[in-house]
Amino acid sequence: MKQLIAIIAICTLLSDGFTQEPTIWRGPSRDGHYPETGLLKQWPAGGPEIIWSLTDLGQGHSSAIVDQGFVYTTGMISDMGYLFKLDQKGKLVYKIEYGPEFTESFYGTRGTPTIVGDKIYLLSGLGKLYCFDNETGDILWTKDLFKDFDGSIIQWGMNETPVVDGKVLYITPGGKKNNLVALNRHTGDLIWSSPGNGELTAYCTPLLFEHNGRKLLATHSESHLMGFDATTGKMLWKQHQPNEWSVHPNTPIYDEGGLFYLSGYGQGGGMLELSPDGNSAKLKWKH
Repeated sequence: MKQLIAIIAICTLLSDGFTQEPTIWRGPSRDGHYPETGLLKQWPAGGPEIIWSLTDLGQGHSSAIVDQGFVYTTGMISDMGYLFKLDQKGKLVYKIEYGPEFTESFYGTRGTPTIVGDKIYLLSGLGKLYCFDNETGDILWTKDLFKDFDGSIIQWGMNETPVVDGKVLYITPGGKKNNLVALNRHTGDLIWSSPGNGELTAYCTPLLFEHNGRKLLATHSESHLMGFDATTGKMLWKQHQPNEWSVHPNTPIYDEGGLFYLSGYGQGGGMLELSPDGNSAKLKWKH
């Protein structure tokens, strides 16, 4: 049975009418926490009002993201991936075909677009990284994680949302030499490359965070949680965390020197305590 992406717009139900518009997956702190106040504590009887809905977006697993009054998502139609931009009334602004998408098990588009001003960034399930012009939808540059960085396709397709900080974009090809890379987000040029632990990527969007004034990255490979210096790409530490299918889609969460991580398939999760300089991490607890 074909599965359709559906976007349903609901009333915001804020007491003061003010809403935050995050532009990256999992919000501004990349932790899934929505900091707005004045939210209702329970839905009204019968649920929230449906303002509009749209179902002609193809197949896929991408979330919708809202930026500056527009809604963005992706979908696969006849094996091709499309980027959709809608206004907040559900009117289609553009529908851009960007290339072939993942057609094996759980087929369809994967990662959520990242919106940064006049540019949109997207990774396809087949490892193609795209930069689009936000206004026109034109493709400005592309990188192939397999051909350009010796990455390898993983069983259920590449599933990652590009992480952007200033002029830098971070992405995980999963190659033995180019395991994690930093690119110039305006041109796609390589800034640095790290071999990491030399393992395949594991469906995880990296966490970029600041620890005692130092910018760090944390992400999963097929059997490890790893920490990197975000400026140089140097791998600082790793924590063994395998599971049966090498699937680790949960982005870690950082709070007050602790890094929380979670895996499925019987492995559970734990917390690492980072050293003050971030150069090392020790296991605090695991369940």
